[in-house]
Amino acid sequence: MKTFIAYTKEKGKIETDNSDDFNGLTWHRLDGPAFQRFYDNGPIWFETYYINGKKHREDGPAVQGFYDNGQLFHEAYFINDKEYTKSEYETEIFKMKLSLL
Repeated sequence: MKTFIAYTKEKGKIETDNSDDFNGLTWHRLDGPAFQRFYDNGPIWFETYYINGKKHREDGPAVQGFYDNGQLFHEAYFINDKEYTKSEYETEIFKMKLSLL
């Protein structure tokens, strides 16, 4: 298993052990995390959701970190690359949904 998996607008899915392989590329994925980093022994360490190079997720935290046993140790909420607390995020998502009605 590779250390990094990323999805980019320019090259699609990239699996690599070298983070330099992403330099100059735009992380982008609509149906899951655009960036994942794995522990050497296999489990996921971090995953981050991006759209057009901006941290963004409308159905949960955009950044998640895990211990090697799979337990969550970090989460952060972003909309269009702006970080929110969980309660601020929930309010913004609610406003977004209301604006669609």
